[in-house]
Amino acid sequence: MKYVLTFLYDFVLIFLVILLIYLVFINKRKKNYSKLKKNDYVRLFIARYNLDVKKTKYKTILNVVAFINSFILSFTAVLSMYIKNYVWKILVIFVVVFSLIYALYELAGRVLKRKEEKKNV
Repeated sequence: MKYVLTFLYDFVLIFLVILLIYLVFINKRKKNYSKLKKNDYVRLFIARYNLDVKKTKYKTILNVVAFINSFILSFTAVLSMYIKNYVWKILVIFVVVFSLIYALYELAGRVLKRKEEKKNV
Protein backbone atom coordinates (compact mmCIF):
# COMPACT_ATOMS: atom_id res chain seq x y z
CA MET A 1 0.00 0.00 0.00
CA LYS A 2 2.90 2.30 0.77
CA TYR A 3 4.34 1.81 -2.73
CA VAL A 4 1.00 2.59 -4.36
CA LEU A 5 0.65 5.84 -2.43
CA THR A 6 4.19 6.94 -3.23
CA PHE A 7 3.63 6.02 -6.88
CA LEU A 8 0.44 8.08 -6.99
CA TYR A 9 2.04 11.00 -5.18
CA ASP A 10 4.99 11.03 -7.58
CA PHE A 11 2.69 10.65 -10.57
CA VAL A 12 0.41 13.55 -9.58
CA LEU A 13 3.36 15.81 -8.79
CA ILE A 14 5.16 15.13 -12.07
CA PHE A 15 1.90 15.28 -14.05
CA LEU A 16 1.04 18.73 -12.68
CA VAL A 17 4.52 20.07 -13.39
CA ILE A 18 4.54 18.79 -16.97
CA LEU A 19 0.98 19.98 -17.59
CA LEU A 20 1.83 23.46 -16.32
CA ILE A 21 4.88 23.57 -18.57
CA TYR A 22 2.74 22.58 -21.54
CA LEU A 23 -0.02 25.05 -20.79
CA VAL A 24 2.17 28.01 -19.86
CA PHE A 25 5.17 27.75 -22.16
CA ILE A 26 4.13 25.67 -25.14
CA ASN A 27 0.44 26.40 -25.68
CA LYS A 28 0.65 30.14 -25.00
CA ARG A 29 3.00 30.65 -27.93
CA LYS A 30 0.54 29.20 -30.41
CA LYS A 31 -2.10 31.83 -31.04
CA ASN A 32 -3.77 30.85 -34.30
CA TYR A 33 -4.63 27.89 -36.50
CA SER A 34 -1.72 28.42 -38.88
CA LYS A 35 0.74 27.60 -36.10
CA LEU A 36 -1.47 24.76 -34.95
CA LYS A 37 -1.29 23.12 -38.35
CA LYS A 38 2.52 23.21 -38.25
CA ASN A 39 2.67 20.83 -35.27
CA ASP A 40 3.04 17.28 -36.50
CA TYR A 41 1.24 15.59 -33.62
CA VAL A 42 -1.73 17.97 -33.85
CA ARG A 43 -1.85 17.73 -37.63
CA LEU A 44 -1.85 13.92 -37.47
CA PHE A 45 -4.48 14.02 -34.73
CA ILE A 46 -6.77 16.22 -36.84
CA ALA A 47 -6.23 14.17 -40.01
CA ARG A 48 -6.64 10.78 -38.31
CA TYR A 49 -10.06 11.55 -36.87
CA ASN A 50 -11.27 13.93 -39.61
CA LEU A 51 -11.81 16.75 -37.17
CA ASP A 52 -13.23 19.93 -38.62
CA VAL A 53 -10.99 22.75 -37.44
CA LYS A 54 -13.81 25.21 -38.09
CA LYS A 55 -16.11 23.48 -35.61
CA THR A 56 -13.54 22.42 -33.04
CA LYS A 57 -12.02 25.23 -31.03
CA TYR A 58 -8.30 25.81 -31.15
CA LYS A 59 -7.91 25.78 -27.36
CA THR A 60 -9.76 22.50 -27.06
CA ILE A 61 -7.36 20.68 -29.36
CA LEU A 62 -4.32 22.17 -27.64
CA ASN A 63 -5.61 21.32 -24.17
CA VAL A 64 -6.45 17.75 -25.12
CA VAL A 65 -3.04 17.19 -26.68
CA ALA A 66 -1.30 18.81 -23.70
CA PHE A 67 -3.24 16.68 -21.23
CA ILE A 68 -2.53 13.44 -23.11
CA ASN A 69 1.17 14.18 -23.59
CA SER A 70 1.54 15.18 -19.93
CA PHE A 71 -0.14 11.97 -18.80
CA ILE A 72 2.06 9.80 -21.02
CA LEU A 73 5.29 11.54 -19.98
CA SER A 74 4.52 11.53 -16.27
CA PHE A 75 3.28 7.94 -16.17
CA THR A 76 6.32 6.60 -18.00
CA ALA A 77 8.70 8.71 -15.91
CA VAL A 78 7.25 7.47 -12.64
CA LEU A 79 7.10 3.91 -13.90
CA SER A 80 10.75 4.05 -14.91
CA MET A 81 11.70 5.26 -11.43
CA TYR A 82 10.23 2.14 -9.83
CA ILE A 83 11.69 -0.50 -12.16
CA LYS A 84 15.25 -1.36 -11.17
CA ASN A 85 16.43 -3.67 -13.96
CA TYR A 86 17.42 -1.67 -17.05
CA VAL A 87 16.42 -4.32 -19.57
CA TRP A 88 12.95 -4.66 -18.06
CA LYS A 89 12.71 -0.91 -17.74
CA ILE A 90 13.31 -0.39 -21.45
CA LEU A 91 10.93 -3.16 -22.48
CA VAL A 92 8.12 -2.06 -20.18
CA ILE A 93 8.46 1.61 -21.06
CA PHE A 94 8.49 0.80 -24.77
CA VAL A 95 5.25 -1.19 -24.51
CA VAL A 96 3.58 1.31 -22.15
CA VAL A 97 4.42 4.37 -24.25
CA PHE A 98 3.08 2.92 -27.48
CA SER A 99 -0.04 1.49 -25.88
CA LEU A 100 -0.80 4.76 -24.06
CA ILE A 101 -0.26 6.83 -27.19
CA TYR A 102 -2.59 4.65 -29.22
CA ALA A 103 -5.27 4.27 -26.55
CA LEU A 104 -5.43 7.86 -25.31
CA TYR A 105 -5.31 9.53 -28.71
CA GLU A 106 -7.90 7.07 -30.04
CA LEU A 107 -10.21 7.80 -27.12
CA ALA A 108 -9.75 11.57 -27.38
CA GLY A 109 -10.25 11.57 -31.14
CA ARG A 110 -13.48 9.63 -30.92
CA VAL A 111 -14.82 11.83 -28.12
CA LEU A 112 -13.99 15.03 -30.00
CA LYS A 113 -15.52 13.68 -33.20
CA ARG A 114 -18.72 12.70 -31.38
CA LYS A 115 -18.97 16.14 -29.74
CA GLU A 116 -18.26 17.79 -33.08
CA GLU A 117 -21.14 15.94 -34.71
CA LYS A 118 -23.55 17.02 -31.96
CA LYS A 119 -22.48 20.64 -31.68
CA ASN A 120 -19.47 22.92 -31.82
CA VAL A 121 -16.79 21.94 -29.32
